[in-house]
Amino acid sequence: MAHWFHRNPIKATEHVDFQLKLILTTSQTSKICNELRLRRDHLLEHFKNASNDLDMVDDDFKHYLSLFSGFVFAVGYDKVADTKTSKLATLLRFRWSNSMLGTVATEVSDSWYEVLNVCVNMALWLSKHAAWIAAKDEVFKDDAKKAHTCLRRAAGILIFVRENAGRITGLTSFPGSDFDPVVLTAYINQFTAEAQEITVARAIELKHSPGLITALAYETSHLFKQADESLGKMDQSLFGKWRFYLQLKSQIYTAYAYAFLGEDLLSQDKCGDAVRACREGVSCFDVAVDFAGKYRKANGPGISAKPDSHLFFRRIRPLLERHMEKAERENGFIYHQKVPDVCPEPDRKPTFGLVEAEPFMIPSMSPLWTPAVYEAFDISKAKMPDFSKVKKSCKSLPPIQEEKVYETERDPSAADQEWNHRIIIGSDEKMTEIPRDKKCEFLKL
Repeated sequence: MAHWFHRNPIKATEHVDFQLKLILTTSQTSKICNELRLRRDHLLEHFKNASNDLDMVDDDFKHYLSLFSGFVFAVGYDKVADTKTSKLATLLRFRWSNSMLGTVATEVSDSWYEVLNVCVNMALWLSKHAAWIAAKDEVFKDDAKKAHTCLRRAAGILIFVRENAGRITGLTSFPGSDFDPVVLTAYINQFTAEAQEITVARAIELKHSPGLITALAYETSHLFKQADESLGKMDQSLFGKWRFYLQLKSQIYTAYAYAFLGEDLLSQDKCGDAVRACREGVSCFDVAVDFAGKYRKANGPGISAKPDSHLFFRRIRPLLERHMEKAERENGFIYHQKVPDVCPEPDRKPTFGLVEAEPFMIPSMSPLWTPAVYEAFDISKAKMPDFSKVKKSCKSLPPIQEEKVYETERDPSAADQEWNHRIIIGSDEKMTEIPRDKKCEFLKL
């Protein structure tokens, strides 16, 4: 599997007790609020650990949003396309931090603000869970598929957030916040590119045509580049570390693209061009090595990591050099073609294999919300709602203490490499035992 060593922090939030007192006129209304408090606390607790069970966190996420929907939509209007807003939408004030802005928080009395922040946290957690899967000692077929789905889901959730952030006045106007369009775009492109890393690895494993692998790798590189460029005007003391990660990944997949372009050109008897492409790939990898050093030294949110010492990174240069040595050898013995000064450009758009985000919508409203229960919330007894737009909070929120998750540092043993019934999985070429008859099934998503 690929090495997703950079992950930004989970967002912090202030506790919400859902104590609406006189507004709650029946036992059913009290039950809903008590259950919301418990479900919110459980979900936030589970976000702290990327190794938590996916189904458990997913259920908590969906059940909380389903139950919270009565604070977002009037009963009977539980779909995003509907415009009927719940009479409870402004009763509670929510305060959240942002993944890149430290302890600085924003707040507003708007239920959509809660929904969107919970969604961002779920997307971040899914990306962390995918990274945790990839960091295990052995990554099997089902693990790879699960990581792929997590990243596609994360991208889809953030597309939903981007499409609905405009519902809250002023939400997108805080530079560097999780609702800043450039930050959301960076996250979406990053998670899409990371899912596509799995596709590239699978294409290599199944020995698809070099032309297809070139196009997939080059498109993956472009997605990482787009993510980086969207952050170009952000404060580099905060965003620099994240950008070095994106730049490093972009250069690595450009290197992959040129390596397989060289193989493709060699198959077309264009040996001079093949040598030039392979040399370009090695040059791109050298740039990636430089970014790895800058990443280690950079400040900003994210964990400390030494990407150039990871197996994923160390396996790339030998692959590039093998491709280049083959091209140079064939040119020296057979073709004797001139190596051009200008490098041929890879094709960017593959005919298939591109990753698409998985669409997301708010879960259907909980059956606990009936017209009678909804009417039993007596808002005539509430204080005058605060209709002001989102603002910077005077309170700061301490960062979430996330659990450190295990990350393998194990290289394949010599014995592992002798087992000819094992296959290489993923772009770090980790050896994982899979029966021969399952090999062809492995890349089917």
